[in-house]
Amino acid sequence: MSVAVQRAMAAVRIKSKVAIARVGRDSRRLDTIVNLPKIETWRREHVPDGTPAFAQREEMYDHVHAQLIGDGAIDYLEFGVFEGQSLRHWTQLNQRPESRFYGFDSFEGLPEDWKRFDGQMVKAHFDVDGVLPDIDDERLSFVPGWFQDTVDIFLEKFEPQAQLVLHIDSDLYSSALYVLTRLNALLVPGTIVIFDEFSSVLNEFAALEHYCSAYQREYDVLASAWHYFGHLAIRMR
Repeated sequence: MSVAVQRAMAAVRIKSKVAIARVGRDSRRLDTIVNLPKIETWRREHVPDGTPAFAQREEMYDHVHAQLIGDGAIDYLEFGVFEGQSLRHWTQLNQRPESRFYGFDSFEGLPEDWKRFDGQMVKAHFDVDGVLPDIDDERLSFVPGWFQDTVDIFLEKFEPQAQLVLHIDSDLYSSALYVLTRLNALLVPGTIVIFDEFSSVLNEFAALEHYCSAYQREYDVLASAWHYFGHLAIRMR
């Protein structure tokens, strides 16, 4: 094939892409539907037969704590606190006095629309007017503000002292990916990472996939909860 023919074919391909881009429709629902099968592909590759699955996320928390932490202390970092339900459960689950708990949240709701099929979660959803959850535990510290403004400052002084448990309930792709990439140095083998909206295929699911691809990281699935991996617990290799 001559160079002239190759150039002509390349020009046709470019024009075709431009035409499709201009007349096509950027549909969140279509994007979700197209990407949903990736979860089944992921399941076949990452979830061994017999992996525990629970009806409620609290049952998954209890299982992970019993099997991997036991009587040990933890450093627990939660990204996306809202009203503090999961954070409260973990403070009650682990009673070691030397354990430390940190809750990161703007407490002003989502910083952008959540790319979901139903399109109902828009910017500022989950806004609690800056009110922190009422959790009476001196081991707990809140880190209010957007992750992009708080995480780096936190990491300048933070050094893990116990089993690290990372809980990502940020919902959004951008937020979940930011947390994973900025904390990569802390995600040493054995670190437990929990996702609260893992089956949101364009968001936390995509964030984990892209993070692991970019940073060449691997993990083992520990357990899941709710419908088709709605909540997921993994351990970094």
